[in-house]
Amino acid sequence: MTSTSRWTVRVAAAATTLVVAVTAAGCSGYNDDRGKGDAPVGARHEAPRQVWQNLDGYPNVSAFCVGVNGVYTTTREAAPVVVPDDPNCAEGGILAEG
Repeated sequence: MTSTSRWTVRVAAAATTLVVAVTAAGCSGYNDDRGKGDAPVGARHEAPRQVWQNLDGYPNVSAFCVGVNGVYTTTREAAPVVVPDDPNCAEGGILAEG
């Protein structure tokens, strides 16, 4: 084996070790313990959804109520919109349960 190919093997081995170490560190609870991991999942709202489908089928818009607040989401990468005291969630509104 030539010195160039030994050097290449060593560099490849070092790079592989580094990738494995970084990947393994990402799976540890280190960031969670420091409060920098993913946010905890709160309550899941399994309320029925009202879904409006666009003509091409994408993006859809769905809505549901959490108490008196309306929550509107889309299948695109947009944040949900919360409408406080949404009249659609009031009794007789299109999103009201029952």
